[in-house]
Formats: sequence, structure tokens, C-alpha cells
Amino acid sequence: MKLRILIASAAWLVFITALHVQLNLSWSRLGREIRVFFGEERSELVVGFLPVT
Repeated sequence: MKLRILIASAAWLVFITALHVQLNLSWSRLGREIRVFFGEERSELVVGFLPVT
């Protein structure tokens, strides 16, 4: 019985995590964030400006 609860909880956690990534982050952004975390690639810094006239 405990094993069944453990498996169901793990499956629920994986499902909710995948749903969160799909709806809020997107898989490509998650991949970039992981590469930046491990130091393989730096994210671009986008700087905007307003010209003063």
C-alpha cells in the first residue's frame, strides 16, 4: 500500500512539473536556463533605451 502511494505521488509530481513547464516556461526556455545554470551558455542581456531629443 505504501509503495502504491509513493508511486502515485511521484507520478503526480512529474505531471504537475511538466504541466507547469509547458504552460509557464516553455521547453526551449527551460533548456536555455539549464545551460546557463551549468555554465555552458550565457543568456543575452537586452538593453533598451529611449533617445532624448
